[in-house]
Parts: sequence; C-alpha cells; structure tokens
Amino acid sequence: MPSIQPDISIIIPTYNPGPLLQQALNSVWQQSFTNREVLVIDGGSTDGTAAFLKANQAQIDYWVSEPDSGIYDAMNKGVEKARGKWIYFLGSDDQLMPDVLTTIAAELQSTDRIVFGDVLFENGYRMKSFLGSRTWLQNTLHHQSAFYHRSLFSTFRYDTSLKIIADFELNLKVYAEQLPVRYIPVIVAACLTGGASGNLSLSLRETNTVRSRYLSGWWKKRGLSAFLWLYYAQKQLRFYMYGHRI
Repeated sequence: MPSIQPDISIIIPTYNPGPLLQQALNSVWQQSFTNREVLVIDGGSTDGTAAFLKANQAQIDYWVSEPDSGIYDAMNKGVEKARGKWIYFLGSDDQLMPDVLTTIAAELQSTDRIVFGDVLFENGYRMKSFLGSRTWLQNTLHHQSAFYHRSLFSTFRYDTSLKIIADFELNLKVYAEQLPVRYIPVIVAACLTGGASGNLSLSLRETNTVRSRYLSGWWKKRGLSAFLWLYYAQKQLRFYMYGHRI
C-alpha cells in the first residue's frame, strides 16, 4: 500500500451485490483522478463476491469479506481502515459520474467539514442535497453526494442500532454545530431508487430517534414528528397513485 496519504478514501459497503459491484468499482477505476484509495467492506456475501474481490485485489487497496451487523457496521469498519483526508461512501449498486473526482478534488478545502453535490436517480430525478432548517425535519443530504472531512470521524461512528437513517445523524450533527460545509453544483453519483430507505415507517421512527439527540423541547420534537408523518403519508399516497416515491 502506498505510503503517501491519499486525498480521498472511497468506501464501498456491500452484501450480495451480484454484478452491480463491478459496475460500481468500474466507475471508480475509470476516474482520471488517481490520488485515492478504494476499500470494499463485504458482509460475508454468498454470491461469489469474495472471489471477485480476491481476483481484483490489485486494484483494491483494502477489502474484507466477513459477517457484520449491517451497512453502518460496514461503514464504520471502512472508516477505521481509511487513510484519506476525505471519506466518501459509494453504494455497491451505485456509480460515480465520469471524472467527478477530478471536479470535486479541486474544490476540497481543509476548512470545510462536508463538501457535497447532487445525485441522479435512475428515474431521472436529480436530488439536490443541502443542509438547512429543513434538516431538523429529515435528512436533506444524500450520503452518496457527500465527501466528509476525516476529522469528523475522530469522535463519531455510525450508530449500528439504526438500520437506514444512521447517516442522517452525522449530517444533523454538522448542521446543529454549524460547521462549515460547501455545495458544489455537480452530480456526484447515479443511484438506484428504492432500497431500505423506502421503508417509510422505519425511516420515521429512526429520524425521530436521531433528531431527539440534538433537539431540545418536547413540543418541537412532537411537532416535527407529526409534520414528518404527514409528509410521509402524502408521499405514500403519491406512490400508490402514480407509482413513484421521489
């Protein structure tokens, strides 16, 4: 492994990804920006992923295939091994946009804690990430749009008791503490729709759990919880009527 600290660590948590993992890795390997490292944290897949990783280990800086307790456990393991100045999490079923690392790397400044852009979903919807007052209501920053300064992880690890919203906690923590962040108007990654985050009931419960750790006042918590329930209810209705959640 090179002794020079890479600028960006790309962590790919995965479990039984099938051929999608190769597509995700190809989107990294094809980047013109090379001062990065790639870490694949596999949760003990049974679909031949370990054999694929071993066959391609010359292009992977670190990989492991062993049982874990879910995606956030895998992300924490990746953070422990990452050496980069900035940390980025790529879903094993998602892909970086062509040459986006070159664009982002030119914007990374040590004074920022998060630098982020947008993601493009397969249905054509472009989600513009942001951190603002609405972040108290729900997660407004897609983690596959975000590059996190490694200093954030000096005291923080993802809560593995949460199954789909643990990435919200770091974003909310950064916003609540008013740490410096910067938005770059570029699409960082192409992402599939659906997945675990589509479980609106669990999303509501875990969002309320995370919010309660950073927001004081019973009425504020109750009000935001009720408002989010209404938002999810109309989102669910729209899905039944029109066949999409976004």
